[in-house]
Parts: sequence; structure tokens; C-alpha cells
Amino acid sequence: MATPNQKKWKQFADWLRGRQTVDRELTEEEKLKAEIDAAQKEWKIAREHINYVSDPELIDHAIFSLEAAERKYGYLLRQAKKRHAQKQAVELEKTVG
Repeated sequence: MATPNQKKWKQFADWLRGRQTVDRELTEEEKLKAEIDAAQKEWKIAREHINYVSDPELIDHAIFSLEAAERKYGYLLRQAKKRHAQKQAVELEKTVG
């Protein structure tokens, strides 16, 4: 079994070879972008699912899933816009102040 130090060297060697990036913490922006991407995929899947269901009970479920996915995706987009606006306000204040 590899020691933690050996694992770090292997990760570094892989990074040098372009195989993977070095592990690091994601920024809040990167986390939000990943959530938005996942929510968009959920939304697309829910839209496609509606096209293939025929049972009335499953149609209700598909509609509920689509509405939930749309709301989640919309919420995350609004959060991203809000954070972007806040970031711009801070940058503007730095240049003015």
C-alpha cells in the first residue's frame, strides 16, 4: 500500500504529464458552476422523461420532477447573477473609493 507521501508524488507526476489536476479546494464560484451544470442536466433529463411516459400516474410524477428541476435551475441561476452583481459592486467600490 502506498504511503500518503507516495500518493502525493504520484499525483504530482500525473499532473506534470497532464493526466489530472492537483487536488485542491474548489472556490465558491466553481462549486456554484458545478451545481448549475448538474441542475441543467437534471432539467434536460426531466424534459426528455415527459416525452416517454404514458401512464397517468407517471405523467404526474414526470411533471412534478420537471417543475422541481426548473425551480432548482432557476434558483441557482439567480444566485449566480446575484453573486456576480455583488462582485461587480465591490470592484466598482474599489476603483471609486
